[in-house]
Amino acid sequence: MTGQSAGIRAIAIAVVRRADGALLVTSATEPDTGRVLVRPPGGGIDPGESAADAVVRELREELGVEAGAVRPLGELEHRVSFAGRELHERVSVFAATLPDAPLPPTTDAGHPVWWLAADRFADPAIELVPAGLVALLGPR
Repeated sequence: MTGQSAGIRAIAIAVVRRADGALLVTSATEPDTGRVLVRPPGGGIDPGESAADAVVRELREELGVEAGAVRPLGELEHRVSFAGRELHERVSVFAATLPDAPLPPTTDAGHPVWWLAADRFADPAIELVPAGLVALLGPR
C-alpha cells in the first residue's frame, strides 16, 4: 500500500470472496498513529501492462498464488492521506478466484493477509479502501 505524492497512480486489486462472503484483504498500519488501512490485494500497473495482467501478477508476487476467473467489476478513483503522503489512485477492481491452497500470513512486503467478514465491511473501526468499494461489491 504505497503511493506517490503527485499524480494519479493506477492500481489493480482483486476481490476474492469466500462462500460466507468474507473478503480477502491485506492491511497496512501508519507507524505514527496506528491507523490501519485495509484493502483487497493488488498493486501498481506497470507501463504497457493491462490492469487484468497486473492483478494476476500482483497476486503471484504478493501471495504466491495464481488467480483464476479474473473479470472486471469496475473502476474507482480514490484519495486518502496515509503515512504522511497524499495518495490519489485510479483503482481497477477485478473479481478473482484462488486455488484451494494455504495463503501466506503476510504479503511479500510484510502486510498481514486475512479474511474480513462481510458483516464488518461497514464497521467504522475498519477503514476499507478504496472508497466506494463496498458499494461496488453490492449485496452478496
